[in-house]
Amino acid sequence: MPNKIGILTYYWPPAGGSGVQRWLRFSNELAKLGHDVHVFTFKNPKYPIVDYELLKKVNSKVKVNFISGFELPNFLTNKNSNSAESFKSSGVKSFVRELFFFPDSRKYLISPSVKYIKKYIKKTPLNCLITSGPPHSMHLVGLTLKKTTNLKWIADFRDPWSNFIQNKFLNKLESTKIKHEKKENLVLKFSDAVLTTSKSLNNKFKKKNHNTFYTPSGFENFIKPKAYNKFRILYAGSMKEFQNPINLWIVLRELIESDNSFKSLVEIVLIGNIDKNIIENKEFRLLQNTKIVSYLSKNNLDKEISVSELLMVCSVNVEGSNDIIPGKFFHYLSSGKRILGISNKGTDLENIIKETKSGMSFSYDNHTDLKNYIYKCFSDYKDGKASSQKTDNKFLSSNIAIKIDKIISKL
Repeated sequence: MPNKIGILTYYWPPAGGSGVQRWLRFSNELAKLGHDVHVFTFKNPKYPIVDYELLKKVNSKVKVNFISGFELPNFLTNKNSNSAESFKSSGVKSFVRELFFFPDSRKYLISPSVKYIKKYIKKTPLNCLITSGPPHSMHLVGLTLKKTTNLKWIADFRDPWSNFIQNKFLNKLESTKIKHEKKENLVLKFSDAVLTTSKSLNNKFKKKNHNTFYTPSGFENFIKPKAYNKFRILYAGSMKEFQNPINLWIVLRELIESDNSFKSLVEIVLIGNIDKNIIENKEFRLLQNTKIVSYLSKNNLDKEISVSELLMVCSVNVEGSNDIIPGKFFHYLSSGKRILGISNKGTDLENIIKETKSGMSFSYDNHTDLKNYIYKCFSDYKDGKASSQKTDNKFLSSNIAIKIDKIISKL
């Protein structure tokens, strides 16, 4: 039976990057399933990346509503900065953010969102509201509406909250850390269902809300591989200092210096917002055959992925941050190309690479095995052995949306 579904998300076209992809795709797919989808997002948002081509991808049946609200002033943000230093920023800026912008810099969007949606549902009753975070302020909108209306509510966690990587650097006060945990627990307690993008986070949250479901971000369509005259190793997306695969740079330099064939054919391409400390790192600067490209639209990025041989993804190299699967993993997966994971042992990223048999994952300090694997992939490339393989249809957004549809129908 068709439902009227509300989706509150900060990231919506023309926002670029990975944060927007999940609910852009799921809202489209839910509309295709016959649901009446109502998206709530914001006027004049402060997106670090924009991709105007994504506006064309919004299903015409999806009703998009824009809420006005106040956001964190630019002088208190690190917009366009990807450095780990931006997260670690101490002094007045960090202190002000921690004390006055809890749980995050979108705090002052909570009240106008509650007011707007309350008024909206009086005229257009919704069967449920889905809030997507981060920013986790969106979940506090859902929590308030749950306590003051009869609205069914699903909290979607694209990333953890109390264990969110940015909070590890930004929050210095123990009292702030406790506040995050308390709010997270309230969201888990009062939400009718919870969605997560990683299995370990799902297992953790399921102990507090049995109606918790693992719903990976998936991908929209398959990318068709194409022939190319270089052995390309590609990284796409943001790369922060705490993801810097220094050992990989060393391995690649050794292969380039020891094998003329590898040197002439290898091409190392990084696309996206790469931390300046990585670019200026000695080991990266010594590396030859590198190319750094700023943000590309999804359509253009698909073309770059289609001609690459190895697709690199790095987990967060910070203790206790094992429950994050970068959205780019599923984008890579859609190509069937080999995925090269740089990840600590036991992370969700390592586990899903094994589960999907999409490549290999190596710890940040594994030198020998990583070197052997890259050279094997190179040898396969020279011998004309296809690097692509069939990807499981279960990760198509359309199939994951069917699962979400069933979750909604049981509320």
